[in-house]
Amino acid sequence: MWWYVGKRLLQTIPVFLGATLILFSLLKLRPGDPILNLAGNKPVSDEVRDALAAQYNLDDPLFVQWVLFVKNALTLDFGETFSGQPVIELIAEAFPVTVTLAVMALLIDAVLGIVLGTVAGLRRNGWFDSTALVISLLLLAIPIFVLGFVMQLVFAVKLRWTSPTVGGDWTVTDLILPAIVLAIANFAYTIRLTRTSVAENLGADHVRTARAKGLAEGKVVRRHVLRNSLVPVITYLGINLGSLMAGAIITETIFNIPGVGNAAYLAIAKGETSTVVAIVTFMVMVYVLTSLVVDLVYALLDPRIRYA
Repeated sequence: MWWYVGKRLLQTIPVFLGATLILFSLLKLRPGDPILNLAGNKPVSDEVRDALAAQYNLDDPLFVQWVLFVKNALTLDFGETFSGQPVIELIAEAFPVTVTLAVMALLIDAVLGIVLGTVAGLRRNGWFDSTALVISLLLLAIPIFVLGFVMQLVFAVKLRWTSPTVGGDWTVTDLILPAIVLAIANFAYTIRLTRTSVAENLGADHVRTARAKGLAEGKVVRRHVLRNSLVPVITYLGINLGSLMAGAIITETIFNIPGVGNAAYLAIAKGETSTVVAIVTFMVMVYVLTSLVVDLVYALLDPRIRYA
């Protein structure tokens, strides 16, 4: 297993290099002048422009900027934002908020998705199954930015059950509504995946054998159906944790959450290439490591899976 872990960790090197190079290339194609953004869109003299370009390596070729970024990143030096704050400090401040939001969304997704998906799979083609499929399809059809604004308007502005925005002095309670918004689309996938997996395992040979031996139906479901059905679901949920942290930019922007996604959005708006690349690369590494942990959990759920 350790050889497998080492091989997967080595694979993060080309992922890191490729992700940073692609991000640098894409950000350079975006319209706008980062120096004007830094100056608040006010006229800038040639002397000031040259000084700022030299300070942030904006006058260097793209490949040179990328090489300098990679070189500094090896020592966790991602440079500074246009406001003078170290990028690593910005990530350290924003990351706990994003992790809390993602974990809350994942818990909502896992608990409701697995429970409802299991019931739908055990009662396949019944009224509960049909209702769950229709609801999940509706949830998948609604864009997250539409859902976020609607729930913010209804529950925060109209009903006043919570604050419409989170802000800097956030608490776990403030993140409940954003977590629900973030979990809804993934929750629909979890229901459908669990339902399909449970329905397939109900007809498996080992389940029929367990029933033929006289094992109680509850034990058959817990020991033989759920354990095998949860393997693909855990895979999805584990990888989804990385996706939730990396893809929370819309939710964090709508609810003004001081997380990594909101920081990336503000950096894109200002044209801070190094800041955007550092944040996105950091989230890519989180996604890769999360995928590795999920792969290792396989062996705990299914004894048939082993890593040579």
